[in-house]
Amino acid sequence: MNAAEYKAITDYVFHSCGIVLGDDKEYLVKQRLAPVLPLLGYKDLSELAQALMRGAVSFVIREKVVNAMTTNETSWFRDGHPFDTFRDKILPDLFALVRDRKNRQWQRRGPKVSIWSVAASTGQEAYSIGILIADAIRLKGMGTVLMEDFGILGTDISSDVLSKAMQGKYSIIDIGRGLPRAMCDRYFTLNGDSYYVNEEIRKLMDFKLLNIQEPFTQVGGFDVIFCRNLLIYFTNEAKKKILSQFFQILAPNGYLMLGSAENIYSLNDDFKTERYGATTLYRKP
Repeated sequence: MNAAEYKAITDYVFHSCGIVLGDDKEYLVKQRLAPVLPLLGYKDLSELAQALMRGAVSFVIREKVVNAMTTNETSWFRDGHPFDTFRDKILPDLFALVRDRKNRQWQRRGPKVSIWSVAASTGQEAYSIGILIADAIRLKGMGTVLMEDFGILGTDISSDVLSKAMQGKYSIIDIGRGLPRAMCDRYFTLNGDSYYVNEEIRKLMDFKLLNIQEPFTQVGGFDVIFCRNLLIYFTNEAKKKILSQFFQILAPNGYLMLGSAENIYSLNDDFKTERYGATTLYRKP
């Protein structure tokens, strides 16, 4: 690739999914796209770039490029403390919210509490949240809070990873990345060489293809939004638009949780910032 061809690819990635690739990311482009070039019908990256510059690419090619370039690093209970905070700080608030909404004369249909895992990847974050909800209900639901009172939406821009999330099927290596043995025994079934998420957790889930670079307020209202380790790939202008929409669709007192290396300073003044242990939380007043 020459400089113009590299720019054609990075511009295409940016306009397709919002990911910003600087001049120092040529190694990453080669690493991610080289394996899929035969599937796209191109012999090298230069040929792909020339097609992009001519505008001679199909939806299938766009899908393959986006799937290849999207970062899909994930694990169970990734980074630890955000999930401790969800269990110890946020879940008690959500239990109280469920009871309050059930006691209202005109209560909402379906789940009383909605949670969104924005970059769901292969599903580990969304299922980790579901497991913590199931554990809490076992310990202190006392019949007044049920699994059906919760709904979890997992979205991603990559159809490949969402397909795996929908299956709820994981290899032994996948399971070994952060899932405690006791939780595996409680909420997974081993079938052959794969572990399958049990139905009581899967019933909470809804997985959808979504690009948050595009308007997304139509996805509904939420009480908690997990958007961890995603905003770091976007421009400040894109971040501002995304945060503004998060604020719109969060319920009053709702929580936004970002990655440890992310913050909203100078990007949005609407949220109230709270600290709980090692976790920074952003709340809608």
